[in-house]
Amino acid sequence: MKPVDKSTVVRALTEMSQYLQLKGENSFKTRAYDIAAERIQGTTEDLAALAAAGKLTSLPGIGESIATKIADLVTTGKMTALEDIKAQYPPRILELLTVQDLGPKKAKALFESLGVGSLDELEAACRDNRVRDLKGFGQKTQEKLLAGLELARRSMAAGGRKRLGDVMPQAEALLDFIKRAPGVKRASLGGSVRRMKETVADVDLIASAEEPAPVFAHFLTFLQISEVIGSGESKTSIRLKETDLQVDLRVLPDEDFASALHHFTGSKGHHIRLRGMALEKNLTISEWGVFRMAEDADAPKKGTAKHEGAQEKLRIREEKDLYALLGMQYVPPELREDAGEIEAALAHALPTDLVSAEDLQGNVHSHSTWSDGRNSLEEMVLAAKAMGFKYFTVTEHSQTSNYAGGLKIDDLKRQWDEIDALQEKVKGITLLKGIESDILEDGSLDYPDSVLEQLDVVIGSIHQRYSQDEDAMTKRVLNAFDNPHLHIWGHPTGRLLLKRDAAPMRMDEILDKAAKKGIVIEVNGCPERMDLKSEHVRMALQRGLKLSLSTDAHSVDELRSHVPWALASARRGWARKSDVINAGDLKAFRAAITRR
Repeated sequence: MKPVDKSTVVRALTEMSQYLQLKGENSFKTRAYDIAAERIQGTTEDLAALAAAGKLTSLPGIGESIATKIADLVTTGKMTALEDIKAQYPPRILELLTVQDLGPKKAKALFESLGVGSLDELEAACRDNRVRDLKGFGQKTQEKLLAGLELARRSMAAGGRKRLGDVMPQAEALLDFIKRAPGVKRASLGGSVRRMKETVADVDLIASAEEPAPVFAHFLTFLQISEVIGSGESKTSIRLKETDLQVDLRVLPDEDFASALHHFTGSKGHHIRLRGMALEKNLTISEWGVFRMAEDADAPKKGTAKHEGAQEKLRIREEKDLYALLGMQYVPPELREDAGEIEAALAHALPTDLVSAEDLQGNVHSHSTWSDGRNSLEEMVLAAKAMGFKYFTVTEHSQTSNYAGGLKIDDLKRQWDEIDALQEKVKGITLLKGIESDILEDGSLDYPDSVLEQLDVVIGSIHQRYSQDEDAMTKRVLNAFDNPHLHIWGHPTGRLLLKRDAAPMRMDEILDKAAKKGIVIEVNGCPERMDLKSEHVRMALQRGLKLSLSTDAHSVDELRSHVPWALASARRGWARKSDVINAGDLKAFRAAITRR
């Protein structure tokens, strides 16, 4: 039996949670599996060794029952409990959980009442008007499910695109694996992963070595390969188990590494512009380097290399050398989208101080076990302090969010007492009292002003009624901005990548009012959201708005793991350190959220 890797264990635990939810098990039991999956994802321990020694329960969040199931999987290759529960359902029933507005309870009802066990069967039931007659559904729900089906299928069919946050752990593991291959001098991720796009279709790896064959041989020993798609002298393509993710590895001489990395990073639009500029300087650019053409050289014939007949191959040690040849400032990978970066680089006007992880001084948005978080408030604060944060805003869900353990007013006041006590106990980090208040359908917040005025930070977010049309949604947000106690607009468009589209709203109009009122715009780092998208980040910055880079963490692990996705969205939107309120010290942060 091949060793069972960490991703297989995480997937099995996640599926156990989903199947138990379908069975109607209580939330404490199902969340235990989600927490265990998160812990396993973040551990560097050898699971097989821990199982053999009977020490899986030494991992935080892993109890005896779950440890037994993990041990079963890593020692036999199967989790018997998961196989048993799977046998009770159609093989594709978990597809239903990819549909917007279709949670486990509704999926359970559809299966038990109508025998629906796949997207195709759900569509047939909706088309036959069988869903609307079920208790708790109705005509509107049926119409929403049909719309959600279309999005779910589009997501699955969009070149097999996957969320960046789901792909990156495997991509980084592969990169680390390739760096250890014999003879490798340099290696990097490329493509849309390197550009930090929210969704990606595949993974590009570029490596340099004198001899490609040993590198490819090492690559093919990676345990999670399900098939070898193709292999040649300079490129090998494989598909991974479980995720069906395609990975392309290219190995070139080290002298060609920088030009190849640039070429396979993209984007296509960025490259087309650069190639045109190069031709004007009698240069050609490709993955094989930058070449100066003879003055009287004919245009390359169809089917021949673009550098055939070149007079000279120019030395490109780093990507910055390529841009310098074209008289340009270096363009960071996140900005290479042909969205104005070329003109700015020619004018040497690109930002050189894009916000980085080292700049962040405070955590602004997170949840503890007071609402729907998985760690206590003290655990979250201590973790934030260990990460180097100087201040921590406590922002649980508000009273309208019953499904997320939202705090009633009495609960909120009891939490204030805990915050005061915790502040006395934990030194070196300042705790701020806050809330993530729901923006209701009419734009009001779900606490009275007498409560909101006592808080240091109020984030206003939409969590329900996303079906409003553009006019209603725009008015809803504009009305919220009139509340003098609102400081930050949280996960603004409400999108869930590959699952729920952004809410319809007139962003120009909304950002104009935000600028007038002094509202801070959140860039949410939850990998399922990555909200705002980069285009909207740039629109906000063009109006002089400030950003809050938020983890929206529901656990200690997410405090760390969500930071890169907030940074990715902000950097792709050209955000500098000075644009981000939690890149400043506490005094600057307080000043930045002061309303106009």
